[in-house]
Amino acid sequence: MSDPGDIAVTQGFYLRPRYRNYLVLRPVVLTVADGRLRIVDHKERVQLDAPGPEVSARFSRFGLMHLTHGGRRHALQRQGANWSPNFTSKQVEQLKGAGMPVPGLAGGMSGGGGADGLVDALAGLAALGEAADAAASLRSGGPLRRSWPGILRALGCRVESRG
Repeated sequence: MSDPGDIAVTQGFYLRPRYRNYLVLRPVVLTVADGRLRIVDHKERVQLDAPGPEVSARFSRFGLMHLTHGGRRHALQRQGANWSPNFTSKQVEQLKGAGMPVPGLAGGMSGGGGADGLVDALAGLAALGEAADAAASLRSGGPLRRSWPGILRALGCRVESRG
């Protein structure tokens, strides 16, 4: 089995606010690299930067991925809301450079970015078994609960089953 530090995945999401105004969701980029998870928002503020084993994840039936670190929960989803800002040009460049789709752009969840970065990411995950199978659905926009648990487990994250 490869080292979890070999996993490198970048994907765009919308971050739900901690308060209950779900009309405005903030675009963020989740990067998994060097055994760490990092979430950076549209204003380039780091929302999460932690080693995989310190993060727990839970997936809701409503399509949310909840990442928790240090008592703070980050609820991520693929779709924006009515008044959500667009991804910044820097975020779009980062996602396209990684070969990942950009949510909200035409063809966004069906491969808006170039395929090269995605092929590299999948090749790096190939030795990780379950993570490789899970990563195959990233580009197609499959359900988060199908595509991310394998990647997070390979990083050492605790993935909670749905209750």
